[in-house]
Amino acid sequence: MDRITTVEQGIRRAAERLPGLPVTEALLSRVIILMGRVMTAHIDEVISPQQLTDVEFRTLLSLFSAPEGVACPSDLCASLAHSPASMTRIGDALVARNLITRVLSDADRRRMDIKITPQGEQLVREVLPRMFGYTRDLYKDFTQAEKARLLRDLRKLFTQLTREDAAAGKGQHG
Repeated sequence: MDRITTVEQGIRRAAERLPGLPVTEALLSRVIILMGRVMTAHIDEVISPQQLTDVEFRTLLSLFSAPEGVACPSDLCASLAHSPASMTRIGDALVARNLITRVLSDADRRRMDIKITPQGEQLVREVLPRMFGYTRDLYKDFTQAEKARLLRDLRKLFTQLTREDAAAGKGQHG
């Protein structure tokens, strides 16, 4: 029996005990969480030889893709869904390994920005291609139209999820 079937059976048993439980919606949510954990485990496997955490690697990727390899900490907090305190801790670890530096902002000299170093760029260039095959294989049975539809649907769900967070005054920090 696969994991999704096991989860579905559990949700259906819970629904028998708790009428009104939205079975399909609960299953969708649990499957998305399960998929995220499995994908994160794969990423962890690829990056573990570099002694990086998932969020450290995602920080490097964000900087790698940023104009001139520079971003302000608040933008990184938002894109990575982490608090300023967490970003400071992540930044400290990456600075200690000479993968990023903190530089004065060109836009506001009172603010420090974060910049990827040549060593950080080289690490991304070494690690990221190891994920290409896995990523391609993951979606190999999907047509371009199916991938576009999945992305559109996930964006719609994410918009709804973050709209509810914003309305409730919740932060998006992890």
